[in-house]
Amino acid sequence: MARRPLVWFTVCWVLGSSAAAGLASPGTYLAGAAVFTLLLALTLMRQAPWQLAAACFAAFALAAGQRMWADARNVTGLPAELVAAQEAVPMGSLKYPAEITGVIAEPPEVDGDLVQMVVKVEAVKLASTQQQELHGERMQLQVRLAKESELAVAATWRRGQRVNAAGELAAPAAATNFGGFDYRRYLNSQRIHWLFSADGAAALTTSAGPRYSAAALLKGMDAAREALGKRMDALFPGIQAGYMKGLVIGITDDLDPTVYRQFAQLGLTHILAISGLHVAVFLYVLGGLLRLLRMTRERMLLLL
Repeated sequence: MARRPLVWFTVCWVLGSSAAAGLASPGTYLAGAAVFTLLLALTLMRQAPWQLAAACFAAFALAAGQRMWADARNVTGLPAELVAAQEAVPMGSLKYPAEITGVIAEPPEVDGDLVQMVVKVEAVKLASTQQQELHGERMQLQVRLAKESELAVAATWRRGQRVNAAGELAAPAAATNFGGFDYRRYLNSQRIHWLFSADGAAALTTSAGPRYSAAALLKGMDAAREALGKRMDALFPGIQAGYMKGLVIGITDDLDPTVYRQFAQLGLTHILAISGLHVAVFLYVLGGLLRLLRMTRERMLLLL
């Protein structure tokens, strides 16, 4: 173990996080006891120095504790209503008429007549209860546009805006077949427990959000990416513009489906930088900044 300390530290970290994610609390504690016993045995057999064994056990404990702490905080402010809604999903559907107030946390996505966005909800009012404070709980907001002209209204919705919406709360659907996609679990991993559906753009009213917040900062970045995308449209003709936007700034909305399919067949979709920024572009910009500092080429390459 002494020859590869970083590898064993990483293995124990992954084991701790995986144990906390896949086991209940008693199972996680038992897994921790097993790891401790194994590391103790390796130390007594002189197969590992005690410092490395202690570091590996600390990695397991820290990773497991962090995951258990995060899962314990991943709850909704409407627990009783969520349990009732989740129990009704397999056999039917239980929806709560409601009104929500919050801030758009992610850029809205338009797909035909459906607009989806994540909202940090500050307050919710159910038809049968008084308004409740939720302190920024994340909800998936889905708006079904009533007519084509509402697309222009949806285009004005931006991250960081304050939104008031009237519609219905429902629990996300769980997997109905063994091994099928579990939409509820997928949203839960993003700290989202509710779907809020609204009919028509008229069900939403937006206004300027807080000036100093993470969403406001990211809104400015969204505007910068949009401006760069428009510049790409002006510089490159036809499908080349969509390709360059995907390659350089990670905007894949305008990428030609045939081009994307060709990249997928070659196993080269990672070149399109779907994570949002191409590594080569990032290194080029950073290298230019380092050159302004009159740094030697060897040191600059080492830093890069």
